Amino acid sequence: MKIRLLRGSHVVKEVEFSANLPPLEIHRLSVDLMFEHFERNATHIWPLEEDSRGTRHQIQVMSDQGNVLKSFDIREMAKEFGLGFLARAEGGATK
Repeated sequence: MKIRLLRGSHVVKEVEFSANLPPLEIHRLSVDLMFEHFERNATHIWPLEEDSRGTRHQIQVMSDQGNVLKSFDIREMAKEFGLGFLARAEGGATK
């Protein structure tokens, strides 16, 4: 099985894991992946790379057959942790 971090339709990072992991551990791996690829402070999270406003950021849990088993929207995950999501506009400024 795999966990993929996507920006728009582009795969930014992909991590393989064993199919017998419990759902809570899969969620923890997804959160770890999110925090590895986003900058953050005490109140907000934002993409490391330049990003135009409106690009979707999500994490997908994929079966070995390529089926999407679970999809997490980064904005929703950030809310779970009490963080706001900032899009990085062209030119590097955050909005």
